[in-house]
Amino acid sequence: MAPKVNVPMDFGRHLIGSPTHSNLKLNTSEGGEVRASSVILSFNSPVIDHMTTTLHMTSVDMLEFSKPAVQLLVDAAYSGTAEGITRDIFRDINKIANVFEVSWLAEKCAEYFNEVADSVKTPSYTELLYLFEEAGFVFENLKTKDYLNITFEKIAMLRWKQEFIDRYLENADRLSTKKLDMVIELAGSEVNCIVQTLTNQLSEMLKVQPSLPVSSEYLLDNCCLYFCKKSDRVLFNRLFDVLGGLPDEKIRWTFELHRKSMIKRDNDVAEASGFSLTMSSCNKIPNLYHDFNFDMTFNQLLDWISVSEKVTSLLMAIEAVQIWNFNRRYIKTPRMTITLSDGQELPKRFSGIVEQRGWLHLPSDFTDFQNGVPRLGFSSFCTQNNYKDMKVTLTVIDAIGTCDHEPLSFLSKDSKIVFRFKHPSVTPCNLPGCCGFILKTVPSEGSLWTLKLCTEKEEYLNEPVHYHSEVRAEDMHVFVVNCYKVIFSLSWLNFLCFQESASTRDLWENTFHFKGGVKFKVMYRL
Repeated sequence: MAPKVNVPMDFGRHLIGSPTHSNLKLNTSEGGEVRASSVILSFNSPVIDHMTTTLHMTSVDMLEFSKPAVQLLVDAAYSGTAEGITRDIFRDINKIANVFEVSWLAEKCAEYFNEVADSVKTPSYTELLYLFEEAGFVFENLKTKDYLNITFEKIAMLRWKQEFIDRYLENADRLSTKKLDMVIELAGSEVNCIVQTLTNQLSEMLKVQPSLPVSSEYLLDNCCLYFCKKSDRVLFNRLFDVLGGLPDEKIRWTFELHRKSMIKRDNDVAEASGFSLTMSSCNKIPNLYHDFNFDMTFNQLLDWISVSEKVTSLLMAIEAVQIWNFNRRYIKTPRMTITLSDGQELPKRFSGIVEQRGWLHLPSDFTDFQNGVPRLGFSSFCTQNNYKDMKVTLTVIDAIGTCDHEPLSFLSKDSKIVFRFKHPSVTPCNLPGCCGFILKTVPSEGSLWTLKLCTEKEEYLNEPVHYHSEVRAEDMHVFVVNCYKVIFSLSWLNFLCFQESASTRDLWENTFHFKGGVKFKVMYRL
């Protein structure tokens, strides 16, 4: 470990580029190379100190960063100043400072961002867009909302929320869900800003093509329309008048959206106050605790699976059949199960649905698993993917160790699950420990807690794994396997989330034999 030296310190600019002192090679993007003293960089960065002193590395790959940004890191380390930060390299130098834990340089980057924000005295979409995009990059990659808060405050101070959201959502379908989450948080309780924009867009769009853009549906599903109804009933009614022009298959969605907007919930208030960005889609595991109508007949269930937007993968579809079968066999009256003739037709019906929906088949790991659904084994849905020819692949990740508790009791208290996993996009990793991630339970309104992906550095202290931001919650599907290798769904357990469901939860766990321990697994989309 490098001796304790108070940085920033002026070690002398004249030493930069010295052949005698520059024993460490920093490899940058596009084949660039910067040389520096490992000692001076180690004084400034504990990460580089570990790489050079403990791992004896003489070369560090910084391939995602531009050569000018890496050179600025070296200049700053030698001179003790952060002169030369510009808008063009701010993103790279800020990430470098945080990834390599050059704390004083990270503080200088924050000061620079504040100065840029302070310089915006009048509304300018170009200036505010720069702040918004850079703040979003920092949140997505460094998991801090400080820059977002500065940007939101600036837009609010200029009284330009509506105008900014109008412009930003002009190409909404090109935006990721994380960017849409940022728009929702920017609006806060002023949901009218989003509703006004979407209503104007959709009223024109539906005249040409009667379909709802994915981005519009996401925004409406995730913002709190209760606030719009409360503050501007005319706009609220106009929105649903426009949605009335959607095709018939969207009637149920529109009805459910209207129903939700009638209810003021505590979590809506929290989201409007700025909570949504951390749990709406960025960190929250998406496949947990959904619901559907268990009163459907078996044929109605398959028809619903073939069109429902709630069912996003082949595994969720199989899990829906499994949970329907459990409910109709043990809970619902009259009792109903999958008949012999239904079972004989099931593989053919399911194959048609998979082809219709364009779902990927399951990874080969599933050939070892069972699902308890008659004639719907996993093996027939595991062999038809040629992942080499596809842009998207699926893999299964095992948790470290076995859970001795029944899964529902495990998911009803403060718990965590650790996974070892190195994402293919991660360049050679030199950090201590194994690459991986942690899923942690988070209290929710129901008796079952939700799961979040841990992304903060502090959450990995004293853990056997470290986290890379390439791993994303939105690409995960969590499921459980018991000691008999039978898979059990967590996707459709909304009916077990209520306090009054205790007896049903006991029945569910006793029926599926969890006493021998269970293994949590993640099906991950690459």
